[in-house]
Amino acid sequence: MKKIAFLILLLTAVCGSMSAQNMQKELPPDAKTTQIAIPGYCCKGLNATIENTLAYERGVISWTLDPEHKIVSVLYRSKKTTPDKIEKALSENGMRTEHYAANPRAIKDLPKCCQPAARGEDASCSH
Repeated sequence: MKKIAFLILLLTAVCGSMSAQNMQKELPPDAKTTQIAIPGYCCKGLNATIENTLAYERGVISWTLDPEHKIVSVLYRSKKTTPDKIEKALSENGMRTEHYAANPRAIKDLPKCCQPAARGEDASCSH
């Protein structure tokens, strides 16, 4: 019984390793990563806006949000988009970024507690 459990564990480890290697091989050759500062990020109420923006941005492969440091790391295809286009898309959807002010019309669609931070005003979210 111990031998069977050991073989199953070994087989699972080998398959998991092969799967991770296959995922790395699937990245396109033009894949790059950029970090975009979002000083207008105040709370998790903005996560959906960031996710929806990046999900529909052409060339974006994946992203990771670091709410503590107010940075989103984006893996993208350099032949399809640029860091500037990604940052501009975020600002057009109400996110104040390092280089762009948030679109005033889009700010109205953000949660009420996040609107002052998107405009650049001091605000504290309770989320």
